[in-house]
Amino acid sequence: MWELRRSRHWFYVDCGRPEENFWKTLFEQAGRQDLVIGEKYEEFLDWKPVNSNCPELQEVANELTSLAPIEWQATMRNIFVARAFKGGANAEASSFKGAGVIELNYGLTSAAMVYSTLFCHFYASLKSAATEVDFSDAEEQITEMIIEELERSAFEPILIADSSIGAWAAEGNVYAAHPLLIELPAGREDHEYHKLVTATEMFVVGHEFSHHMLGHTEEHFRHAAKAKRIVGAYLADIGAVESVEALNENQREEVEADVASFLLLSGEISGQRTRGRVYRAVGGSMLALISLAHVNGHWISQDEKSTHPDFLTRYEILARLIKHLTMSMPIGEGSARNPHGDHPIGFLIQFRGFASAFLQAMASRFGGEVEMPNFLNIFSWMIDVEAEFKEEYGALHGPNADAIDV
Repeated sequence: MWELRRSRHWFYVDCGRPEENFWKTLFEQAGRQDLVIGEKYEEFLDWKPVNSNCPELQEVANELTSLAPIEWQATMRNIFVARAFKGGANAEASSFKGAGVIELNYGLTSAAMVYSTLFCHFYASLKSAATEVDFSDAEEQITEMIIEELERSAFEPILIADSSIGAWAAEGNVYAAHPLLIELPAGREDHEYHKLVTATEMFVVGHEFSHHMLGHTEEHFRHAAKAKRIVGAYLADIGAVESVEALNENQREEVEADVASFLLLSGEISGQRTRGRVYRAVGGSMLALISLAHVNGHWISQDEKSTHPDFLTRYEILARLIKHLTMSMPIGEGSARNPHGDHPIGFLIQFRGFASAFLQAMASRFGGEVEMPNFLNIFSWMIDVEAEFKEEYGALHGPNADAIDV
């Protein structure tokens, strides 16, 4: 049986640091004594670790625990969720002698911030193209100039991130070095960006919680067999059992943890699913998979013995799960900005386009016939994917089913 006291002690002993607020230690290491002793952050830095060394992560852990099945909650409360000082874009679940720990590397948070910024630029261009561009306008030159500007706004940050990744994500340390990797587009509200960063962290922490709950760590959770049956049932429902069984053991565990984390974050696994939580789970899971794939180079399978499946495998399984959970959801109410209403599948389609831009940018660097991403091509392709979904949605709900807007 894990005990929070042991879990917390084990983390701090393992990293060789005093039991204090992550940010206090980070500021001291950075030589920012002015922040440590100043009054502005005094209350924040005086916060004491309980089940996390970081106040933001403690909120994440508490919310995930509240969304878990009742038989998971006592164990989850005894796991110490730590923000680690390592620069790599990854996280880890471990257990030892009555202690359970989750470590979220600061490099992963940096990656979440970078890719959330890039997605905000991409999304802003999509919305402008959908609401502000009249493609039937007789003034073709004006339309071309607008499209050229949208393409620059959407892809310049992505191309900079891709072409310079060896510099800003070098040697396992992720940090933003170029303004376009950290500056939000005009009109994008900060709280929307922070919600996406937090959702990404929540999905990753949920993934590591799931490794514990599914019995993947050294000291097995006593309800692990039931947890694995729940995940297995969803994999069967979406027709993914055969493809998962073809993976090696480590890769199967990663897929199981992805599925469990999505079920946890959306509230599905405990009967607390809401529309907002599903959107959060879609955004957090997709941003996590895309950022990890790009930073670590795991877009496509290169080694069947690797510990993690490639992006395409993980994306396909989560996309099937999202479709399975949301096809019965009604279309959202329309608005002046989005007259057709919204749906989680529309949000997923946006991330499909975002991921395709990265894949094209990466492939074009290696020569061959793949060209740099083209905004109009990706936008029109996303419209086609939306049309396919609307047709399927209409067949399920009848000819009067509303449209969605990507």
